[in-house]
Amino acid sequence: MLDELVAFYPNPQLFLELAPSQRDAALLACIAKRANNPDITAARFVYEDEITGIYAIGVNASYQQRIAVDASLMESWQRLQLQGLIMQAPGQVARNMTITERGREVASGADIGDIAARQLLRRDMLHHLLQGSVYDNFAGGHYDTAVRDAFVLVEDTVKIDSGIAREIGVNLMRAAFNPNTGPLTKMALQMAERERMADLFAGAIGTFKNPHSHRVVGNDDPTPVMEELMLASRLLRFLRP
Repeated sequence: MLDELVAFYPNPQLFLELAPSQRDAALLACIAKRANNPDITAARFVYEDEITGIYAIGVNASYQQRIAVDASLMESWQRLQLQGLIMQAPGQVARNMTITERGREVASGADIGDIAARQLLRRDMLHHLLQGSVYDNFAGGHYDTAVRDAFVLVEDTVKIDSGIAREIGVNLMRAAFNPNTGPLTKMALQMAERERMADLFAGAIGTFKNPHSHRVVGNDDPTPVMEELMLASRLLRFLRP
């Protein structure tokens, strides 16, 4: 039994709610942990049969959950092999797998605790425009890409909805939400609120979109990234509820 995975996901539903890339990373992290175990008497490999029936029926999982977990883990197992991240362990019986050198490189960023932290942000918590590749990149640990693409979507949506084609970035936000002439400005609001809305959009684009467009920011903590994606989501809801 793959006890390492169960230890992080004692509730099978939590595991089933992971994105496919997260499941792959979690399984790879378990295989890497086995392979890197310094104890020479410890099991150093993962046998294919260990990834089925990892939750006790009637105690931790329903029959339907067990079947779903088995299927998802087998899919991950196949993807890891096809990507050259795991291989047949030399000198071991068939289907006894270990990690490859390429797998070790990938696994170095596949911390199960980090994957579990990412799970706090569910796909359906974000605006629908962010639920596709932006969420997938976040779930896969590609934090800089997720944040950049989220705010690019905000910028593109403002450009489309305002009809202002000649401006980009902060200048676009200032034009679209100009408190007196902006096509996206709600003139029914008080002047101070109109001004602050322009500040909000301009500040968000300047702070979170522009840096990612010009350099590698190097986000490695999922918590602030979740907050930044939620901000992008809130801005999009102002535009398209």
